[in-house]
Amino acid sequence: MSLTQIVITGGPCAGKTTCMSVLEQRLTEKGYKVIVASESATELILSGIRPLEMEQATFEKLLVEWQLAKEKVVLRAADFFPKVVLLLDRGIPDCAAYVSEEDYLNILASQNIKKNEAWQRYDAVFHLVTAADGAEEFYSCQNNVARQEKDLQAARLADKRTQAAYVGHPHLRVIDNSTDFDEKVNRLCHEVFAVLGLPIPLEIERKFLIERPSEDVLLAHGAVPQKIVQAYLKPAGNTERRIRERGDENGFACYYTEKKTISPTKRVEKEEKISPTKYMSLLTEAEHILTKTRWCFLEKGQYFELDIYDSVPDKALLEIELTNENQQITLPDWCRKIKEVTDADEYRNYSIAREGFPK
Repeated sequence: MSLTQIVITGGPCAGKTTCMSVLEQRLTEKGYKVIVASESATELILSGIRPLEMEQATFEKLLVEWQLAKEKVVLRAADFFPKVVLLLDRGIPDCAAYVSEEDYLNILASQNIKKNEAWQRYDAVFHLVTAADGAEEFYSCQNNVARQEKDLQAARLADKRTQAAYVGHPHLRVIDNSTDFDEKVNRLCHEVFAVLGLPIPLEIERKFLIERPSEDVLLAHGAVPQKIVQAYLKPAGNTERRIRERGDENGFACYYTEKKTISPTKRVEKEEKISPTKYMSLLTEAEHILTKTRWCFLEKGQYFELDIYDSVPDKALLEIELTNENQQITLPDWCRKIKEVTDADEYRNYSIAREGFPK
């Protein structure tokens, strides 16, 4: 069975319902069995369980319990089909936008879940930006009785908090309001198709050598660290083979990846999540091992990953993954660019693992 779990989240009045409906139709046309898990918060509120009638943390704990129960059922249902996409209208980390960090961690602990494990349940997360940020004339709170945000500023704050709840996930994308709504839907579909490898599983990225920022600067800009151990296995022809352990004390996930380069910015990439047991088995085949700290952050709707190597005190590598080679990007003002190294083979992780960081 092939199963991909995708979270569609976002701020209030972002168009999630319409986007998911269109996405379900287009994926079905491409031969996928699509299972949709509707928004748990709305279900609870419409059933009479309302956050305004209890402490917010209590409501969020009930919501997580309900979400976990639903996910368990739909995952069991997915076993009956060969090629499944599970579309979830919000995921467990969404509740972090409405409670303190301490309350969120306590809620997860009550279900024996670590913070990173809450992210790692899902293969990709797509955040639709609220209409209150960039499409203000279309913002409305009248057509959803479960919506708490009654003005533009409250909606924008809720949107930013929800974005922050997923920073650190290996595949987070933000779909903003820079186009009309029809094109917003098309951009979401294009991003989802890219995750599924339609028509082929391409990885398109740009990479920059920058001055290494301090940890205080990174934290001030909302960056979230992840420890990465990356082991390169014996290549299969011209295909690079890699395993990766990603996470921290809040939980790890393991991945197996194959990459084949077809241009300096574009590679065919196939990645799958693997068990820790399989990871340890494949680790015995490792030819080169690389360790680093990856800091993930959002800047103007762009999701960046900044890699810091313990042995390199003054430099770092900044990456951004794109959906097309001509996509415009804006580097953060606080990241001091030295040069672009997208085309430089010596700055590929495989080269660094084998030869060390360039002098």
